[in-house]
Amino acid sequence: MATAVPVLLGLLALIDAAFAGFRAATGRNARIHKRPYYLLAARRGLAGGAIGLVLVALPVAVALSGSADPGTRYDELVRAGMRMLQVLVPFAALVVASLLTYWLLPMRESTFVILVGLGPFTLLRPVVALGAAVWAVAGSTDWLPWAVATAATASVLAVEPVVHRCWYRAPV
Repeated sequence: MATAVPVLLGLLALIDAAFAGFRAATGRNARIHKRPYYLLAARRGLAGGAIGLVLVALPVAVALSGSADPGTRYDELVRAGMRMLQVLVPFAALVVASLLTYWLLPMRESTFVILVGLGPFTLLRPVVALGAAVWAVAGSTDWLPWAVATAATASVLAVEPVVHRCWYRAPV
């Protein structure tokens, strides 16, 4: 669990960042063949998410190395991460189920899945991220999980606006 929790949180953040890059580019290109355009947008989001992860991980490493009892503080971080995963994993499972349903169903039914599932899930994403941060720090008296949960949530939520402002402000 000591390594699985941060790895899983990092993977979720990177996948979310790639989708955030895709969303930042959506509706900005009138071309018919957009696959390279969307792949570039997803890579830009992924790069933004990776930068955000580094910006969160470096202060954590510094704080843990300067701590008198780094093992206890790391265990507290892992417990906060597990609480965060309790919120994020069910939401991610719903999104994955919606995507699989979208890809597997015929056109009419897949359009219905987008309207019912993926659209509202995109709107709920910031609320779920903030809820996960609140749940992660619930019951913790250490400042480090509070700071990490806040910084990680801000980093995840900042990817889409940053990618949008940097590359997709104007239509192509």
